Amino acid sequence: MLNMQPGDAVTLRSEPMTWPQICERYPNEWVCLVEIDRPEPQNFTFRSARVVGHARDPRSALRQAHVVRDQYDCIGHYFTGRIRDASRGER
Repeated sequence: MLNMQPGDAVTLRSEPMTWPQICERYPNEWVCLVEIDRPEPQNFTFRSARVVGHARDPRSALRQAHVVRDQYDCIGHYFTGRIRDASRGER
């Protein structure tokens, strides 16, 4: 059962985009990606992917992507911003 919260608009699949395009369109957000075109399967680098969920918090992005879960073997979940290291006092 999909547990949608207020403000969790279901995002349709975007057009294929590169990682820099995704980061530009969804800055500092969690994104859920499908149809990831990877030249090397075990490497993060990819040519393009489609966004099926995006939000400032990871759970909201996953809730959006939930509606397409049965259509894909793999849904990637990534953050487009800089990951801060709390142990080093970064904010």
